[in-house]
Amino acid sequence: MSSTCYIGKFSDSGSRSSFYTISHRKCGFKSFANKSLATFSHAVQTDLSRVDLAPKVYSQVGRIKIPHYYVDKKFNTQKKLVLSHWGYLTEIAKPFKCNGNNCCEGCLFNYSCKNKEKIEELLDNISSFGINYHDAHNDNLGYVIRNKKRVLVIVDFGAESLTDDEGIYPDVCWDGAEDTFCECKECQRRYCYE
Repeated sequence: MSSTCYIGKFSDSGSRSSFYTISHRKCGFKSFANKSLATFSHAVQTDLSRVDLAPKVYSQVGRIKIPHYYVDKKFNTQKKLVLSHWGYLTEIAKPFKCNGNNCCEGCLFNYSCKNKEKIEELLDNISSFGINYHDAHNDNLGYVIRNKKRVLVIVDFGAESLTDDEGIYPDVCWDGAEDTFCECKECQRRYCYE
């Protein structure tokens, strides 16, 4: 990232990442448990954003300052800025909402939902890039504006959500991610297991 100091305000959190809106900007910062997971997601999102299948990516992988609140010795709430986990700046997508079909498990799995075909078309377009996306529930979809039209996109690019059939994206290290056992060579060496 450039030398500009971005300060992010917590906005949302998924199972593997957090999202911060950036003060005075129309973008957000998506952060991950470690640099490896951020690098993987960044690479996939960058490729898919070039063909309008994902929100735009505005930076390289880096860190921003985020507020950290704590209680001091006098029981006063204090705030200081700390560095976030690793992540990158990205376009903010509007959340996907079903148009009244009440698809609790997701529109993709409801055969009577009129959104099912749109989601299947999006997944077919993504698969043409050698990516098998297997986490297309409603919370992982969103809309961006392209040529004054709403375009359906994927908003979750974590290694747990897709399979890279072509092997073009970087390997991921899960060290530091909750409830995950990492099998990368570095963790095997560091923690002495095989």
